[in-house]
Amino acid sequence: MSTTSASTHPKAFTPARREDRFEVDIAVDCSTKHLFLSNHVSNISRGGLFIQSPTPMPLDSEVALVLRLPGYPRPILAKGRVVWHYDVRKGTSRIVPGSGIRFVDIPAGDRALLEDYLSRLVAREGQ
Repeated sequence: MSTTSASTHPKAFTPARREDRFEVDIAVDCSTKHLFLSNHVSNISRGGLFIQSPTPMPLDSEVALVLRLPGYPRPILAKGRVVWHYDVRKGTSRIVPGSGIRFVDIPAGDRALLEDYLSRLVAREGQ
């Protein structure tokens, strides 16, 4: 069992949480000025998301996101900013590389779909 934690790993950063995060597997297309990739979101909250990847996107990059929420008829669009590169897997001390993205702009209709999706995740965890 690893004893590495976010506080002892030199490149790890686990931001202060203001919102509950949910482990998910959501398809996402990401694009920056110089990069396009399709990947999967591994956790999400009202404030942002984390995309696990061996090659994180550059810090402070603006990212256009197209999220395909399971069970929803259309994708949601959002803009975000890459704010960290490493996360700690929930319930472990395992460090995971990727891109932590904070939402900076979501159109009102898309925000409503995201809020509905997150409400369903809350209800599912409460069962």
